[in-house]
Amino acid sequence: MPSSPQHAASDEPSGTSPTGRSPWRVELRLRARRRLDRRRAVGDARWGRPRTDHRPVYLIAPAGHPNHGDEQLLAGWLRHLRHRLPGTPVVVDCHTPGQAAVLHHSEHPDVLFTDTLWRLAAECPDADAAVEFGRRAVADPGVRPAVASGIELALSASVVHLIGGGYVNDQWPHHLGVAAAAGEVGRRSGARVVATGQGLVPCGDVARLADALRDYDLVAVRDTASLDLLTGTGTGHDVPVRLVGDDGWLALSTAGGLESVADGHGLIDHPAYSSDPDTCRDLVLCAQSDLADPHAVAETVARVLADWAVPGERMSVVEAIPGGDRVVWDLVCARETAASHDVAGGGNGDDDDEVGRALAALQLHRARFVPFQEVWAEGLPARPGQTWLTTRFHPHLFAAARGASGVALRTGSGYYDVKHGSLVSAGSPWPAIGLADEAAPDVPDTGGFDPETVTARVRAAESLAEEIYPLR
Repeated sequence: MPSSPQHAASDEPSGTSPTGRSPWRVELRLRARRRLDRRRAVGDARWGRPRTDHRPVYLIAPAGHPNHGDEQLLAGWLRHLRHRLPGTPVVVDCHTPGQAAVLHHSEHPDVLFTDTLWRLAAECPDADAAVEFGRRAVADPGVRPAVASGIELALSASVVHLIGGGYVNDQWPHHLGVAAAAGEVGRRSGARVVATGQGLVPCGDVARLADALRDYDLVAVRDTASLDLLTGTGTGHDVPVRLVGDDGWLALSTAGGLESVADGHGLIDHPAYSSDPDTCRDLVLCAQSDLADPHAVAETVARVLADWAVPGERMSVVEAIPGGDRVVWDLVCARETAASHDVAGGGNGDDDDEVGRALAALQLHRARFVPFQEVWAEGLPARPGQTWLTTRFHPHLFAAARGASGVALRTGSGYYDVKHGSLVSAGSPWPAIGLADEAAPDVPDTGGFDPETVTARVRAAESLAEEIYPLR
């Protein structure tokens, strides 16, 4: 570039462009634009467009709802792939890709979000139809040309991976279409097809499930009920199944440079956990309203809180699903408020509510409500010395892994009973009570998983991940 205005004037070519700009300036702008376009092309090659030496990994997840447990599983796999296979693009196929991108874009520098296989499955609420339609749409993109480019992207993957969760079962029968379509992608492209951390019960048609998983190279499950389901099915589809555990254990991995250490009570200083004393209070509640009767859950929660008599100022209420996980808490607080008004007005008789009066004495309004976005940004407020009361599975796993004591509330769903039971089988000392149980349990003080158990479970999850994704 010229070093002075005088040189600039003498070096500038005569004449102007039709826009009134000097030709040399126009040329400089064009060169700069071409350089920018080249940089963008390189970026485009990374964002979901596979390079010859790095075919993408294709993760399939129930992400973006959001649900704290499901999101933690995806975050764990993204972190693992970021460190295990740097430079390899990752595609996440999920039911809500926009919100999933907001939550997870920072977990991996080379991740693209789509909903290709989930869109196909959503068209067929019937499980049999979803399986057949998913395979047909992958085999012939003309069946659904609107997602043909997404199918082409899936067919370019090196690994097609149905990550963990309990979403392939009778609770959501059309999700078998997602599983079957993933298998068809691998069959046609030669990609390895795997599933990890799966909870496959309840399942009323084992033959249909085995058929949906017939093209998988490995199905790792998290509970013995799912293992037994696929072992020796006699359906003609031998599914290579293995019991490993929930993918949540991988989310607690410290591989790849995450700063985390273990003490006598479990993990500390891990990004999955918060260390904020204002949220890490003595008693933590996480109670769901989905897949359960919220009024029945609220009744049991109210009885337990009244019996334990922990003041509101020492309580936190955690939201795993935004909105849905404050329904029960609002019902409990409404009962407290009604009882407070009754006491203030001198009421009794039919308006007399012993549990409600006990709640009023606890001043529940002083409890700390921790919304999902804070849990996601700051971590789960779990620590040794706490007591948890939760209906949800992954808060049980993560809090017990951290060393907290707790009680699991069984909502009467076989789906959740199996999930909590899998953690008990893995070594969690948390007792479980049903909504119909009349007596509240004593405040537990047994802690969570032994540190050795946590280490063994995390290492087993890391070993499986390294098997699926060997170093290149």
